[in-house]
Amino acid sequence: MFNLSTSDIERIDRESMRILWEIGIRLDDAPLREQALKAGAKPGRAADWIRLPEKMVRELLAKAPTLARYADCTGKITEMGPGTEPTFWTGAALDYVTGRTSHAITAADLAEFTRVADALPSVFAVVGTSIADFPPAARDFVGFRIMAENTTKHLRPLLFTAAGVRPIIDMAQVLTEGKNLRDCPLVSFGYSCLSPLHWTQIVVDLWRNSTGHRLPIMLNGEPILGSTSTVTLAGAVALANAEIIAGAALVQLIEPGRPVVHNLGFAHAMDMRSAACLSGSAECALMAYAGARLAAFYHLPCASWMCSDSFMDDEQAALEMVLTGFAHVLGGVNVIWGMGQLQSQKALSPVQLVMDEEIARALLRWWQGFRVDEESLAFDVIRDVVEGGQDFLSHDHTMAHFRELSESNLLARTRRETWQAQGSTSLADRAAQKVTEILAAPPSSTLSDAQRRELQAIERRALAAIAGV
Repeated sequence: MFNLSTSDIERIDRESMRILWEIGIRLDDAPLREQALKAGAKPGRAADWIRLPEKMVRELLAKAPTLARYADCTGKITEMGPGTEPTFWTGAALDYVTGRTSHAITAADLAEFTRVADALPSVFAVVGTSIADFPPAARDFVGFRIMAENTTKHLRPLLFTAAGVRPIIDMAQVLTEGKNLRDCPLVSFGYSCLSPLHWTQIVVDLWRNSTGHRLPIMLNGEPILGSTSTVTLAGAVALANAEIIAGAALVQLIEPGRPVVHNLGFAHAMDMRSAACLSGSAECALMAYAGARLAAFYHLPCASWMCSDSFMDDEQAALEMVLTGFAHVLGGVNVIWGMGQLQSQKALSPVQLVMDEEIARALLRWWQGFRVDEESLAFDVIRDVVEGGQDFLSHDHTMAHFRELSESNLLARTRRETWQAQGSTSLADRAAQKVTEILAAPPSSTLSDAQRRELQAIERRALAAIAGV
C-alpha cells in the first residue's frame, strides 16, 4: 500500500527548497520583489525573477499560524489546521448541468445552487463562480451578494479582478453587523500560482487589497502532469509545493501572521490520449494526499479538490468523488472543495451536490471512527445474549447506542419490494427529487431588509465604477 514516509516528505521539501534557490520564482510585482530582496532573496535569471534562500523561506513560514479561523454568517467560528475535522465546500465553474445538457451559469443558477447548498448540513462553505449575465469585472462581487442573500454558510468568492476585493469586504462588514472581520472572518480568499513558478500581479494585488483583517488566504498550486509540470508525480508535487511555500513566504512579508492555506489539491493530470485535463483520476487523488502531508509538515492548514471528469451526475461522478474525497480525508485535508462539481471542475450540478452530501457524510463518519472502551466493547452485553437468553436487538445497550450507526434518507437501504413500490429510482433520481423539494420550500435567510439594501447599494456603486459613471 502506498504511503509517503517521513523521509519521502523531507526529500520533497528539500527539492522544493532547491527549486526556490537554484531556479527561483517569477514575481510580477516590483515593490514586493524589492521587499523580498531586502529580506534576503537574491536576483534571479531575469529582472522579474528572484531566488529564495531556504533560511528565509523557513523563517517566514514560521510566522504563518497553524490554525485558520473561519466564520459562517451566523458568527460561528471553526478553526482548521493539521488534525482538525475535514470540512466540505462547493466549487467554482462555468457551466450549469441539467440532465445531459448544460448552459453557462447565470445569476439565477448561482442563487438556486446556493439555496440547495444552504439546505445541506455537510456543506461548510459556498464558493463563488462565474455568472454569464454580468460583465467579468463584476462577477466576483455580484456573486458574493447573491450568495450572501441565499445562505448562512461561510462565503468564498471567486475573484476576477483584484478590484473586486474592496466591495466584497464592504459587503462582508455589512453581514457582520458591526463586528470586525478579524473577529468574524466570514469571507476568505485565494488564488492560484501560474505554473511553473509564476506569481502574477493580480495575485499580489489581491494579497494587498485584502490585508488588515487576517482573513485566510488559500495558495493554490495547480500543476498539470505532463503539461505545466513534470509528468512524474514526485516532480510535480515538489514543483507545486515550491510555488505554494514561496507564496506563503511572500504573504508573510506583506502581512505577518496572516493565515495561509496550503493547497496542492488543485493538481490535474493530462490524459495522454485525448489531451483532456483531468481532475478525478487516481493521480489527482495521490497529489492531494501528498499536499496534505506536506502542509502538516509545515504546520499549515491545507485544502484540496474532490472532483469528477464526468459530464453528468452519474455513476462515474460518484466513483471519482468517492476516490478523491477519501484520499483527502485519509491524508488529513482540512478544506475539501468541489461538492457539486463535474466536467473537470468546469460545471456545477445541484443534483451532484445532493449526492456529494451523502459522500461527505460517509467520509466524515469514517474520519470520526469509533471508541474502544469498556462500554463499546460490551463484554457484559455479549454474555447476556450468549448465556442469558437475551437478544442484541432488544437489549438496553442497543437502544442506548444505535445512533452510532449512520443513517440516510437518500441511499437505497430497504428491501427490493419496497424500492420497486417507490418507483425503482436511482440515486440520481432521488437526489433530483430532493433538489426539487429544497427549491419548493420558502428561501431561508438571516439578512434583514436593511442589510439587503446595503449590499445592493455597494453593488451599484461598484458597477458604476466599472462603467466609469
